[in-house]
Amino acid sequence: MKGNFKTQSRKVQFKGFDGSFLEGNLDFPSDKMPELYVIVSHCFTCTKQVLTTARISRGLAKAGYAVLSFDFTGLGNSEGEFANTHFRSMVNDIECAAAWLSEHYEPASVLIGHSMGGTASLAAAQDSCSSLTHIEKIITLASPAYPAHVLHHFGSAMESLERGENAEIQVAGQSYSVKPSFIEDVRSFDMEAQMRGCDIPIMAVRAGDDVLIGPEAAEHILQYTEAEKKLYQIEGADHLFSDRSHAEQLLTEVLIWLD
Repeated sequence: MKGNFKTQSRKVQFKGFDGSFLEGNLDFPSDKMPELYVIVSHCFTCTKQVLTTARISRGLAKAGYAVLSFDFTGLGNSEGEFANTHFRSMVNDIECAAAWLSEHYEPASVLIGHSMGGTASLAAAQDSCSSLTHIEKIITLASPAYPAHVLHHFGSAMESLERGENAEIQVAGQSYSVKPSFIEDVRSFDMEAQMRGCDIPIMAVRAGDDVLIGPEAAEHILQYTEAEKKLYQIEGADHLFSDRSHAEQLLTEVLIWLD
């Protein structure tokens, strides 16, 4: 692993897809110029403080990278209503983060996303956003290959949503309001078409004991690119890579691939 640099963390704000202010953390080495800039995106209904996102962000900063992590619209310390979000808004929020980073620092070179954050990162990298034209690598962590996979969280709420009614979903013991437009959005988003012609190297990491995302998802993701690709599995890891040894293994492999 690279040197263990001292780091600083700076709170930042920028406007998201609907004009709401999103809160982010910019972690960077305090005693050297960053090697490059990375945007890390968290999982569905999570925040930038979730273990997976926080650990990888701090670890990359200690290794010499500058890392922007942020809360998607309506989550964590960001403004906005979660009920008004969808998969396309996640993609747009990543584009907004990239635009802010380009304007105030340097363009991002790497996108890393956990779970749905990884799926959204893939889609964002292929969008026409000028602030993402410098992306050299994408890393997905326990990510589904297509956004509609998230509907498995919705359970009995699907009946109301299918009737065109708003509903509450339960994720990790928390309630979230969802509108029918959400399921329409994820079902209509064509990842195959979005990723067609992708020439960005992709590393797909899967957790060996993941009960939310099947092992085939990472293999499917790697089929999205015509460039260099790497599949890596961490045996025994859960969806959040919550065990510290698994998190350290994850960071080590990410750094090796980035280097």
